[in-house]
Amino acid sequence: MFLNTSENRLRSGWRILLFLFLFWSLSITVLLVKPLFGEITKREFLTYYSPVIVGILGLVATVSVFLARRYLDKRSFISLGLGGGARALRDSLFGFGLSGAMAGTFLLMTLGLGLVEIRSVGTVFEDTQGSLNTYGPLMQSLGWGALGILFLEHTLVGYWEELVFRGYLFRNMTEGMGLGLSIAISCALYGLIHATNPNAGLLSTGIIVLFGFLRIYGLLLTRFLWLSIGMHIGWNFFQGPVFGFGASGHQKPSLMVLNLTGPDYLSGGAFGPEGSVLIVPVLILALLSMRWWAGRESKASSISLA
Repeated sequence: MFLNTSENRLRSGWRILLFLFLFWSLSITVLLVKPLFGEITKREFLTYYSPVIVGILGLVATVSVFLARRYLDKRSFISLGLGGGARALRDSLFGFGLSGAMAGTFLLMTLGLGLVEIRSVGTVFEDTQGSLNTYGPLMQSLGWGALGILFLEHTLVGYWEELVFRGYLFRNMTEGMGLGLSIAISCALYGLIHATNPNAGLLSTGIIVLFGFLRIYGLLLTRFLWLSIGMHIGWNFFQGPVFGFGASGHQKPSLMVLNLTGPDYLSGGAFGPEGSVLIVPVLILALLSMRWWAGRESKASSISLA
């Protein structure tokens, strides 16, 4: 019930539970740094200083996964799909660019259909209300430099979420339940987790399930996390800080400020592109592009080995 005697380690379900407990316990350290930013409420801290919080969570995730992988899984940290040498950079950049193309395609579709209007473009770094005030003093003091901070924030989010969800959790799930069931459960959980986001609904939750498969597909095609990490970073960065849509229900300052004029199920509404049925064909094209890229990289590897 507890031990896999042939592998001399805990069974995968217990490893997952212990990892989640470790990750949750270390994540509490986020609240320990709150007094450093003065007399602010918890909500203000979580809203205004999200780059700081994400940085701490990135470190917590790395430490938690490393310890769990070494002492619970009895496997190496890099074996989660973090190797690949020079391919790691190529996969990451392709994924980042592909997600930028996805977000740009969605913007062009909604503009062409009259679902959104561009209110302003980047003379100042604005949020959806046209000012920096709702994002607090950190972004107000940085101006255009806020774009770099948001890029770093989304880089850390893409890294640690893929490391935890598609790296550690999915790997252990497949070892305990097999690939098919693990894909189904992982995608469903990904959708349910985002169902608690602001402005979420049934449509956005269902589409987030599809995005969960998009992330897993990158891992299945390449056996590495880098393609999925690059796509995760690029999608959140381009849809929010660059093009001005909601990012899974969250509003951030952006270079482009939009007015949404169409119904939410087409424009995405306050949730963003993941709340629009128009993103589904874009997802399908992305899956085909990922398959092409993985095949190209495999052929290149075969030629270099020969």
